[in-house]
Amino acid sequence: MKSSVSILLAFLLLFSTVGMAKTTHWCMGHEMDSKIGFGEKHLNCGMELPTEDSTSDDPSSCCENKTQHLQVDDDFQISQAEIQLSHSFILPFLQVFIFKADFFGIQEVDFPSEYSPPIPKRDFQLLYQSFLI
Repeated sequence: MKSSVSILLAFLLLFSTVGMAKTTHWCMGHEMDSKIGFGEKHLNCGMELPTEDSTSDDPSSCCENKTQHLQVDDDFQISQAEIQLSHSFILPFLQVFIFKADFFGIQEVDFPSEYSPPIPKRDFQLLYQSFLI
């Protein structure tokens, strides 16, 4: 589970630093097609551009491709922490966790598992609720 989350976060970081481009094709002021990719794409709506003998003044006024580049402006920098270990920490750590040194001589006490404690005596006066007055 942890490895899949870390891989997912690594890909998210990779794609955010690489950047993406969204290309939108506008035809007569309406959005016709949109694609997202790593670079600029050429989109076409299938309409024929006006020829020279037509009455339109500007042939590019009909169709237009607009591209938006999406990229994170900040550069990712790995922050490294310096770890300074003192000798007063390293020596006891090695002795206790690596060499399993026992400083106090404490031994484990094994209790027999077959032994059960005695049953406590029952108070018959309370059990039968008979009291001397």
